[in-house]
Amino acid sequence: MRRQQKQRATIALASTLLLSTLACGPAQALPRDVSHSTSVELRLGYLSNMLDSHSGQRLMQHHNGATYREVISLFDQAKEALANNQPQKADELAKRGFRTIMVAIRDLPDDSQEIARLEKRYQSLRQSIEKLIYAEEDARDTLGAQEGDENIGKGYDLNIVNRIIDNAAEDAKRKEYEKAVAKLNEVYRTVTASIKGMMNNRTVVIELDISTPEKEYFYELRRFQGYEELIPVAIDVKKPSEMITKMLLKAGDKANWMAEQARSKAIEGDYPVAIRMMMDATMEIKNSLRLVGVNM
Repeated sequence: MRRQQKQRATIALASTLLLSTLACGPAQALPRDVSHSTSVELRLGYLSNMLDSHSGQRLMQHHNGATYREVISLFDQAKEALANNQPQKADELAKRGFRTIMVAIRDLPDDSQEIARLEKRYQSLRQSIEKLIYAEEDARDTLGAQEGDENIGKGYDLNIVNRIIDNAAEDAKRKEYEKAVAKLNEVYRTVTASIKGMMNNRTVVIELDISTPEKEYFYELRRFQGYEELIPVAIDVKKPSEMITKMLLKAGDKANWMAEQARSKAIEGDYPVAIRMMMDATMEIKNSLRLVGVNM
């Protein structure tokens, strides 16, 4: 059955606004030096966690693990001193171990795994911001036409935003992805705040041209693509368990296969079937996103 041609919001705006509900988490930072601010028991707990962390495991492989073994020795000596009721000696050994591992981690060469993670986050933010800006412009134009105010919703200076994006791109070229991500996070917050302010207490009515089966198919295709792009964002921000992450990725693969079958039907000219299949692919993704608490 043909749906009404007037919808309450464009799919582009809806999907990009969903992104704004997923807070952009900060890039991972170096561990905080707590060597002079906690009890020896807590300090040993922090030191144990650091030894077991990803950075600690990298340190085990660095310089044949010499520094890692040194820290382990200091950790064991501190525990022994504490067990022998020598808290002052245990405290000094724990502090030495903590200072040693902090310096060693800071001096480690760049982590290719962390660089890859930050690069992926940078690319994801770039794409999300571009879509948010386009969606904000479309919604502003529509609201301006409806309410007779062409300046409605201008909550930021686009020139400044573009300049920050360009600066982030320069950082990315130098492989300084942490700086680039921090700048894009600033832009992301600015643009989403503008959209939320503009949309507050308003209903946007957009004319969608689905007057032919072909146009309706492409509408569903764009809708599918909007939801598909939420999967990596949801994984990055919500940080689900390994099992849930695998289920999400598997659902994404299944939805992609379903979308490919729909495209084949569209190429054959069987648009009614292609539309139904594309809607099913979108529903597959929506159901998978509910696993991490993204409800739409």
